[in-house]
Amino acid sequence: MSIAGILLVVVLSILLPQEEDLRALSGMSEQDLAAMSDGEALDPSNDQFRKLLYRTGTVDGAVLHRWSARSKDVSMDQLSADPAAFRFHPFSMDVQVNSIRRFKFAPEDAKDFLSGFYYANCQADQGTDFVLISRSSIASWQATEQLAQPQQIRFDGFYLGNLSVELNQESGISARPVFIARRFAWYPEQENESLRVDAAKVALAKAGVDISLLDIVKSRKGKTIGNRESTCYWQMLAACKTVDAINPESRIGFATILRSPIDSVGKAASVRGRVRQCVPVTVTSAEAMELLGVDTFYQLTIFPDLNGRPIEVGTRDGDPEVYQNAFPVTVCTLELPDGYDFESIVGSTFQCDGFFYRIWSYPSERTEDSSLAGQPSPLIMASSMLKVESSSGQLKTMLGVILLTMFVAIGFIGWIVHRSRRPVSRTDLPEKIEAW
Repeated sequence: MSIAGILLVVVLSILLPQEEDLRALSGMSEQDLAAMSDGEALDPSNDQFRKLLYRTGTVDGAVLHRWSARSKDVSMDQLSADPAAFRFHPFSMDVQVNSIRRFKFAPEDAKDFLSGFYYANCQADQGTDFVLISRSSIASWQATEQLAQPQQIRFDGFYLGNLSVELNQESGISARPVFIARRFAWYPEQENESLRVDAAKVALAKAGVDISLLDIVKSRKGKTIGNRESTCYWQMLAACKTVDAINPESRIGFATILRSPIDSVGKAASVRGRVRQCVPVTVTSAEAMELLGVDTFYQLTIFPDLNGRPIEVGTRDGDPEVYQNAFPVTVCTLELPDGYDFESIVGSTFQCDGFFYRIWSYPSERTEDSSLAGQPSPLIMASSMLKVESSSGQLKTMLGVILLTMFVAIGFIGWIVHRSRRPVSRTDLPEKIEAW
């Protein structure tokens, strides 16, 4: 062999992953490898199984995803033929889930951070059935065993081996490949009322949003935007570049958001209001910049018309914070409408169409001395902003001003008469919102 050939072999031996390198990420030892065997029934009390299950909760997700790319060319047939050769290797797969079942550890076996796990009956692209064991599931799936429709998911996890697993009280189940993951991403392809999937979530999923992350978003209601939800935040904002148009009739408005903020997360939304502030926000995360395609987005504060109705925000000490004339809505967008910059857009009224993220809070002078931890505000990811012409901008002549004054006077007199005859009508805004 030539010197060049020898050097090539040395370089390849360094660059190409070895089996032991792939197992190293799992934290499993040679003793663990020797202790495992295939063809048997899965035992949740098995030491190797539990060690690997715990390991999925500690390994960095981004690192696991990079390592799993090395196993992308391994087929299910290879796993079935020689499971020991690939045991504890990392894998990343796009598959369908047909059913899911919860397993709970006995109290003496449960840990503070792990009381059980989920069995998911999956099918790979090649049609091979296998089992995914996940530490978590989707909130709307938890009471479901057999899913009405197979659901598309993606996971990064470790291969345990070929084992027999009873999912739904079956008998005589043959050994199947078994993988273990901390969680899985969900990309629903069809609307499904039982799983709370509407057209907006289907559109977001097609645009690359992991719908399972909305469970984390819901748990953060009333708090600042934190690291736990950053992935979903950037995915939803990026989706607004290409997401399919949602039927206007299915968009929720300001009142619905305030009445049902948890149920509204991820739904198509539309809000109209006057821009009070617009701040360019610099993106510092390299991953976020790659996803968004820009290094800056815009955060606007708009005030919807409350029609004179005050808004009460519930607080932990029981005394509500009352907003008499204005309540802020935050709108995040990647681009401002043509002809506007972050200064000139202030004072104009826009209809913002997009998706409701959640109610969040931010530092505010108003809330410094209140019992609120910060200023609560619904946050909308906008895919479009349409300028709304104000009636005052259309009155350009003195005659128009006079007519307007006359109409206002007549209307005021009529309102006084009407008010004296019947109780004041209420808008559909809630009596009080719970922002925390």
